[in-house]
Amino acid sequence: MKRISLLVVLTALLLVPQASANTWIKSLADAQKKAKAGNQLIFVDLFADWCGWCHRMEQEVFPSQTFQNATDDMVLLRLNTEDGGEGTLLARQFQATSLPTFLILNGDKQLAGVIHGYQPAAAFAKLLEDETKKYKDFQDRVKSESTMTDPVKRLDLAKELRLRFALADSEKRLSKLAGERGVPANVRDEAFYELAYTQLLEKKYDDTMQTLKKFANVQKGGESFERSRLLISDVYIAQGNWNAAADNLRNFKKTYPQSKFVQSIDYVLPQIEQQIRVTGKK
Repeated sequence: MKRISLLVVLTALLLVPQASANTWIKSLADAQKKAKAGNQLIFVDLFADWCGWCHRMEQEVFPSQTFQNATDDMVLLRLNTEDGGEGTLLARQFQATSLPTFLILNGDKQLAGVIHGYQPAAAFAKLLEDETKKYKDFQDRVKSESTMTDPVKRLDLAKELRLRFALADSEKRLSKLAGERGVPANVRDEAFYELAYTQLLEKKYDDTMQTLKKFANVQKGGESFERSRLLISDVYIAQGNWNAAADNLRNFKKTYPQSKFVQSIDYVLPQIEQQIRVTGKK
Protein backbone atom coordinates (compact mmCIF):
# COMPACT_ATOMS: atom_id res chain seq x y z
CA MET A 1 0.00 0.00 0.00
CA LYS A 2 2.85 2.34 0.88
CA ARG A 3 4.48 1.79 -2.51
CA ILE A 4 1.19 2.49 -4.29
CA SER A 5 0.69 5.71 -2.30
CA LEU A 6 4.18 6.90 -3.18
CA LEU A 7 3.56 6.10 -6.83
CA VAL A 8 0.33 8.13 -6.77
CA VAL A 9 2.13 11.10 -5.20
CA LEU A 10 4.99 10.98 -7.69
CA THR A 11 2.57 10.73 -10.61
CA ALA A 12 0.62 13.73 -9.33
CA LEU A 13 3.80 15.75 -9.00
CA LEU A 14 4.73 14.98 -12.59
CA LEU A 15 1.36 16.28 -13.74
CA VAL A 16 1.78 19.65 -11.97
CA PRO A 17 3.27 22.32 -14.28
CA GLN A 18 6.81 23.13 -13.21
CA ALA A 19 8.54 26.50 -13.17
CA SER A 20 9.14 26.59 -16.89
CA ALA A 21 10.37 24.30 -19.63
CA ASN A 22 12.57 27.15 -20.78
CA THR A 23 15.26 28.75 -18.68
CA TRP A 24 14.97 32.41 -17.77
CA ILE A 25 18.01 34.43 -18.76
CA LYS A 26 19.05 37.46 -16.72
CA SER A 27 21.35 39.20 -19.20
CA LEU A 28 20.14 41.11 -22.26
CA ALA A 29 23.35 40.44 -24.16
CA ASP A 30 23.06 36.69 -23.50
CA ALA A 31 19.42 36.72 -24.59
CA GLN A 32 20.26 38.58 -27.80
CA LYS A 33 23.07 36.16 -28.58
CA LYS A 34 20.79 33.15 -28.11
CA ALA A 35 17.97 34.76 -30.10
CA LYS A 36 20.23 35.56 -33.05
CA ALA A 37 21.73 32.07 -33.06
CA GLY A 38 18.29 30.45 -33.12
CA ASN A 39 16.46 33.13 -35.13
CA GLN A 40 14.09 33.56 -32.18
CA LEU A 41 12.21 36.35 -30.49
CA ILE A 42 12.92 37.40 -26.90
CA PHE A 43 10.13 37.50 -24.33
CA VAL A 44 11.08 40.08 -21.69
CA ASP A 45 9.45 40.17 -18.27
CA LEU A 46 10.02 43.64 -16.79
CA PHE A 47 9.24 43.45 -13.09
CA ALA A 48 9.96 44.98 -9.70
CA ASP A 49 10.01 43.38 -6.25
CA TRP A 50 7.17 45.62 -5.01
CA CYS A 51 4.87 44.72 -7.94
CA GLY A 52 2.12 42.38 -6.69
CA TRP A 53 0.79 41.60 -10.17
CA CYS A 54 4.33 40.68 -11.25
CA HIS A 55 4.42 38.05 -8.48
CA ARG A 56 1.03 36.73 -9.56
CA MET A 57 2.33 36.31 -13.12
CA GLU A 58 5.35 34.46 -11.75
CA GLN A 59 3.25 32.20 -9.53
CA GLU A 60 0.18 31.57 -11.70
CA VAL A 61 0.97 32.19 -15.37
CA PHE A 62 4.64 31.43 -16.03
CA PRO A 63 4.52 27.88 -14.60
CA SER A 64 1.45 26.97 -16.67
CA GLN A 65 1.65 24.66 -19.64
CA THR A 66 -0.28 27.26 -21.64
CA PHE A 67 2.45 29.86 -21.15
CA GLN A 68 5.19 27.32 -21.83
CA ASN A 69 3.55 26.34 -25.12
CA ALA A 70 3.10 29.99 -26.13
CA THR A 71 6.76 30.83 -25.50
CA ASP A 72 8.26 27.50 -26.54
CA ASP A 73 10.14 29.09 -29.44
CA MET A 74 11.14 32.25 -27.55
CA VAL A 75 14.13 33.20 -25.44
CA LEU A 76 12.94 34.12 -21.93
CA LEU A 77 14.50 37.13 -20.22
CA ARG A 78 13.66 38.59 -16.78
CA LEU A 79 14.91 42.03 -15.78
CA ASN A 80 14.26 44.06 -12.65
CA THR A 81 13.36 47.61 -13.62
CA GLU A 82 14.99 48.91 -10.44
CA ASP A 83 18.36 47.17 -10.83
CA GLY A 84 20.09 50.39 -11.88
CA GLY A 85 21.40 48.51 -14.90
CA GLU A 86 19.93 46.74 -17.91
CA GLY A 87 16.44 46.49 -16.46
CA THR A 88 16.27 50.18 -15.62
CA LEU A 89 17.66 51.21 -19.01
CA LEU A 90 15.36 48.91 -20.97
CA ALA A 91 12.29 50.09 -19.05
CA ARG A 92 13.29 53.67 -19.76
CA GLN A 93 13.98 53.04 -23.44
CA PHE A 94 10.63 51.33 -24.02
CA GLN A 95 8.74 53.67 -21.66
CA ALA A 96 7.54 50.94 -19.32
CA THR A 97 5.80 53.27 -16.87
CA SER A 98 3.51 50.61 -15.38
CA LEU A 99 4.20 47.06 -14.26
CA PRO A 100 4.14 44.36 -15.19
CA THR A 101 5.19 45.15 -18.75
CA PHE A 102 6.21 42.44 -21.19
CA LEU A 103 8.25 43.14 -24.29
CA ILE A 104 8.76 40.98 -27.34
CA LEU A 105 12.07 41.87 -28.98
CA ASN A 106 14.07 40.52 -31.87
CA GLY A 107 17.76 39.79 -31.60
CA ASP A 108 18.62 43.38 -32.54
CA LYS A 109 16.52 44.74 -29.63
CA GLN A 110 13.82 46.00 -31.95
CA LEU A 111 10.24 45.87 -30.70
CA ALA A 112 8.09 43.03 -32.00
CA GLY A 113 5.30 43.56 -29.48
CA VAL A 114 4.35 44.77 -26.01
CA ILE A 115 1.81 43.63 -23.41
CA HIS A 116 0.83 45.54 -20.28
CA GLY A 117 -0.60 44.16 -17.07
CA TYR A 118 -1.66 40.83 -15.60
CA GLN A 119 -3.77 38.35 -17.57
CA PRO A 120 -4.68 34.71 -16.81
CA ALA A 121 -2.64 32.19 -18.75
CA ALA A 122 -5.08 31.58 -21.62
CA ALA A 123 -5.78 35.28 -22.19
CA PHE A 124 -2.09 36.10 -21.94
CA ALA A 125 -1.19 33.43 -24.50
CA LYS A 126 -3.78 34.91 -26.88
CA LEU A 127 -2.22 38.37 -26.51
CA LEU A 128 1.18 36.88 -27.25
CA GLU A 129 -0.21 35.21 -30.34
CA ASP A 130 -1.80 38.48 -31.53
CA GLU A 131 1.41 40.47 -31.03
CA THR A 132 3.59 37.97 -32.84
CA LYS A 133 1.09 37.83 -35.71
CA LYS A 134 1.19 41.62 -36.06
CA TYR A 135 4.96 41.44 -36.14
CA LYS A 136 4.90 38.78 -38.84
CA ASP A 137 2.55 40.95 -40.90
CA PHE A 138 4.99 43.85 -40.43
CA GLN A 139 7.90 41.68 -41.57
CA ASP A 140 5.94 40.66 -44.66
CA ARG A 141 5.40 44.33 -45.53
CA VAL A 142 9.10 45.02 -45.14
CA LYS A 143 9.90 42.11 -47.47
CA SER A 144 7.48 43.42 -50.11
CA GLU A 145 8.75 46.99 -49.79
CA SER A 146 10.47 46.92 -53.18
CA THR A 147 7.05 46.76 -54.86
CA MET A 148 5.57 49.50 -52.65
CA THR A 149 5.00 52.60 -54.78
CA ASP A 150 2.44 54.50 -52.69
CA PRO A 151 4.41 57.22 -50.80
CA VAL A 152 1.86 57.21 -47.97
CA LYS A 153 2.38 53.49 -47.38
CA ARG A 154 6.13 53.99 -47.56
CA LEU A 155 5.90 56.75 -44.96
CA ASP A 156 3.71 54.59 -42.72
CA LEU A 157 6.25 51.77 -42.91
CA ALA A 158 9.11 54.13 -42.06
CA LYS A 159 7.17 55.43 -39.07
CA GLU A 160 6.39 51.91 -37.88
CA LEU A 161 10.09 51.06 -38.08
CA ARG A 162 10.74 53.98 -35.73
CA LEU A 163 7.99 52.86 -33.38
CA ARG A 164 9.61 49.43 -33.32
CA PHE A 165 12.96 51.08 -32.50
CA ALA A 166 14.55 50.14 -35.82
CA LEU A 167 15.85 53.70 -35.89
CA ALA A 168 18.61 53.35 -38.49
CA ASP A 169 16.24 51.60 -40.91
CA SER A 170 13.59 54.25 -40.33
CA GLU A 171 16.08 57.09 -40.83
CA LYS A 172 17.23 55.70 -44.17
CA ARG A 173 13.70 55.48 -45.56
CA LEU A 174 12.60 58.87 -44.22
CA SER A 175 15.67 60.55 -45.66
CA LYS A 176 14.86 59.12 -49.08
CA LEU A 177 11.23 60.26 -48.91
CA ALA A 178 12.17 63.77 -47.75
CA GLY A 179 14.52 64.29 -50.69
CA GLU A 180 12.73 62.39 -53.42
CA ARG A 181 11.22 64.29 -56.34
CA GLY A 182 7.54 63.81 -57.05
CA VAL A 183 6.59 62.98 -53.46
CA PRO A 184 3.43 64.92 -52.40
CA ALA A 185 4.22 67.95 -50.27
CA ASN A 186 2.29 66.69 -47.24
CA VAL A 187 4.18 63.38 -47.30
CA ARG A 188 7.50 65.16 -47.82
CA ASP A 189 6.80 67.51 -44.90
CA GLU A 190 5.88 64.72 -42.53
CA ALA A 191 8.92 62.75 -43.67
CA PHE A 192 11.14 65.73 -42.81
CA TYR A 193 9.65 66.00 -39.33
CA GLU A 194 9.81 62.24 -38.70
CA LEU A 195 13.40 62.16 -39.95
CA ALA A 196 14.46 64.92 -37.56
CA TYR A 197 12.62 63.24 -34.69
CA THR A 198 14.23 59.88 -35.43
CA GLN A 199 17.68 61.47 -35.50
CA LEU A 200 16.92 63.11 -32.16
CA LEU A 201 16.05 59.70 -30.70
CA GLU A 202 19.39 58.46 -32.00
CA LYS A 203 21.05 61.42 -30.24
CA LYS A 204 22.36 62.70 -33.57
CA TYR A 205 21.81 66.30 -32.57
CA ASP A 206 23.85 67.91 -35.37
CA ASP A 207 22.06 65.78 -37.97
CA THR A 208 18.71 66.72 -36.43
CA MET A 209 19.44 70.44 -36.70
CA GLN A 210 20.70 70.00 -40.25
CA THR A 211 17.49 68.21 -41.25
CA LEU A 212 15.39 70.96 -39.67
CA LYS A 213 17.38 73.56 -41.58
CA LYS A 214 16.77 71.73 -44.87
CA PHE A 215 13.08 71.51 -44.05
CA ALA A 216 12.94 75.28 -43.49
CA ASN A 217 14.39 75.78 -46.98
CA VAL A 218 11.43 74.06 -48.64
CA GLN A 219 8.55 74.89 -46.30
CA LYS A 220 7.44 77.80 -44.12
CA GLY A 221 4.11 76.64 -42.68
CA GLY A 222 1.79 73.77 -41.93
CA GLU A 223 1.44 71.40 -38.98
CA SER A 224 4.52 69.30 -39.71
CA PHE A 225 6.63 72.44 -40.09
CA GLU A 226 5.35 73.93 -36.83
CA ARG A 227 6.09 70.68 -35.04
CA SER A 228 9.58 70.76 -36.49
CA ARG A 229 10.13 74.25 -35.03
CA LEU A 230 9.17 72.91 -31.61
CA LEU A 231 11.56 70.01 -32.06
CA ILE A 232 14.41 72.52 -31.98
CA SER A 233 13.65 73.10 -28.29
CA ASP A 234 13.82 69.35 -27.70
CA VAL A 235 17.31 69.31 -29.18
CA TYR A 236 18.39 72.16 -26.90
CA ILE A 237 16.89 70.42 -23.85
CA ALA A 238 18.70 67.18 -24.74
CA GLN A 239 21.92 69.20 -24.84
CA GLY A 240 21.15 70.92 -21.54
CA ASN A 241 20.74 74.34 -23.16
CA TRP A 242 17.59 75.42 -21.29
CA ASN A 243 17.87 79.10 -22.22
CA ALA A 244 17.98 78.36 -25.93
CA ALA A 245 15.01 76.01 -25.56
CA ALA A 246 12.99 78.73 -23.82
CA ASP A 247 13.95 81.37 -26.39
CA ASN A 248 12.88 79.10 -29.22
CA LEU A 249 9.46 78.56 -27.64
CA ARG A 250 8.98 82.28 -27.05
CA ASN A 251 9.88 83.00 -30.69
CA PHE A 252 7.45 80.33 -31.82
CA LYS A 253 4.59 82.03 -29.94
CA LYS A 254 5.41 85.35 -31.60
CA THR A 255 5.70 83.84 -35.08
CA TYR A 256 2.67 81.52 -34.86
CA PRO A 257 0.30 83.11 -32.32
CA GLN A 258 -2.70 81.19 -33.73
CA SER A 259 -0.98 77.79 -33.68
CA LYS A 260 -2.76 74.97 -31.89
CA PHE A 261 0.56 74.25 -30.16
CA VAL A 262 0.60 77.55 -28.24
CA GLN A 263 -1.45 76.07 -25.38
CA SER A 264 1.10 73.28 -24.95
CA ILE A 265 3.91 75.85 -24.96
CA ASP A 266 2.16 77.82 -22.24
CA TYR A 267 2.24 74.66 -20.13
CA VAL A 268 5.85 73.68 -20.87
CA LEU A 269 7.58 77.07 -20.93
CA PRO A 270 7.11 77.89 -17.21
CA GLN A 271 8.66 74.52 -16.34
CA ILE A 272 11.69 75.31 -18.48
CA GLU A 273 11.97 78.77 -16.93
CA GLN A 274 11.83 77.17 -13.48
CA GLN A 275 14.62 74.79 -14.52
CA ILE A 276 16.71 77.79 -15.60
CA ARG A 277 16.21 79.45 -12.22
CA VAL A 278 17.08 76.26 -10.33
CA THR A 279 20.16 75.27 -12.30
CA GLY A 280 21.38 78.70 -13.32
CA LYS A 281 22.19 77.33 -16.76
CA LYS A 282 22.71 79.84 -19.53
